[in-house]
Amino acid sequence: MIGIATTRIRPLTEDVCNEIIEAAGGRRAHPDQAERKKRNADYILGDSVIELKILEDEGLSKTERQRKLAEIFTALDPDRPVYVLDRGQLDLKGQRAYDRAMESPIKSAVKSAKGQLIQTRSEVPNTKRSILLLVNNGNTALDHGEICELAGRRARNDTDDIDGVVVAGAYLHSDGFDTLALWPIHYVPVSLDQPFPEYDALHEAFHGYAERAMTEAVKDGLSRELTKGPVLDTGFDLDGKTFVKPAPPLGQSSDFYVNGRPRLNSAGDNFPPVGLVFPELDRAEWNKFREFMPDDGSLGDRYEDWLAERERALGEGTELKPTVPMTVTLDGWLASLDGPVPPRRFGPVRRYATTLFQQAVNAVLEGSRSVENTRIVPSRFVLVTTEVIGQDQANDVSHILLVEPQAGAGPRITTLVKNARIRFQYAGALGASYAVKHSASSLQWQKDKTYAWQ
Repeated sequence: MIGIATTRIRPLTEDVCNEIIEAAGGRRAHPDQAERKKRNADYILGDSVIELKILEDEGLSKTERQRKLAEIFTALDPDRPVYVLDRGQLDLKGQRAYDRAMESPIKSAVKSAKGQLIQTRSEVPNTKRSILLLVNNGNTALDHGEICELAGRRARNDTDDIDGVVVAGAYLHSDGFDTLALWPIHYVPVSLDQPFPEYDALHEAFHGYAERAMTEAVKDGLSRELTKGPVLDTGFDLDGKTFVKPAPPLGQSSDFYVNGRPRLNSAGDNFPPVGLVFPELDRAEWNKFREFMPDDGSLGDRYEDWLAERERALGEGTELKPTVPMTVTLDGWLASLDGPVPPRRFGPVRRYATTLFQQAVNAVLEGSRSVENTRIVPSRFVLVTTEVIGQDQANDVSHILLVEPQAGAGPRITTLVKNARIRFQYAGALGASYAVKHSASSLQWQKDKTYAWQ
């Protein structure tokens, strides 16, 4: 659940559609349908025969469809951990493949409706047109516009026996405080020489029901029949990657959530350490520590042994946990002690180096600025970019760059972290760690909210 509470409405069932058709002046095409062997259309409205098809299944639940979509989007960038299922990212070839992968429920509805409409038209010969009423009740992988586009295309390409398609749905969008209800209904003409004059009455009846349904949701929000909740992110995991269709944004910022609408964080609030700290000693300081701690073998017998240890430590660093050398001195360590000098072992010095690292990281974070609020760009800095994706912070993707000046040329940009599945706070701390490691003067950050839920 997002936020404090969630409004729910009654789903668009066949009984609801019966009510809407009757309010528009229509009726059941075959009251004796239960006794009939042949499959027929559902309604007659004026001179039109209407067959109802309700999309109930979640569009991303089928394994075969998941694999097709994964192949399409993975090709854009094989190294990403999270992919947004956005048709607009694809070229024409990719869009055609996407449509083929997503259209099967609609294609099946068109194929089934075709025969039923033909049968009823043959039994009620005074009717003039055949209409498919396609109601989206459970498929959140396709938005209303996509369903209109796919339904119209399939009706035009697959049959000459459907004159038009009406696409309708009910969509709640809520953050637990603000709730937005959308009840879209659109007519998609197929046979341009066959107008659908009864559509206006159907449109009016549909929105009349919508008003009653929203009143019911407000007055009797705890009813067991109100089972349709807000639109949420939908997606799937396959081969170690996540593919997500983010819930649409509510359209405007919240006056209640002044710091932004609440998002889930299924990965947890904590994140692992962002650095492996190694005490950095020059030859002079190594000699001092070696003299002060003659029995501690971890310093090595020679300074070259310490340098070899340093190289080993650097090799243990990873992209999300880099090794950060922190300069320490014997005088600095002794001055930091609160109380008697501990046993002459190097372990406390390592902890001292970690403390210096934590202080340096905190200082970088305190001085960090968003790119938008930075008027004077520093000459050398670390840039953190987080792609904010949908309602769950666990799906956010971050990148970290080191930006350095070059004489007589543009800045040199080094990629430190790319396509890391880490949220903004984690990425900021990691960016600060890299800033300390590379002695960068500051940390800049930005959020890519192309797919943000806001």
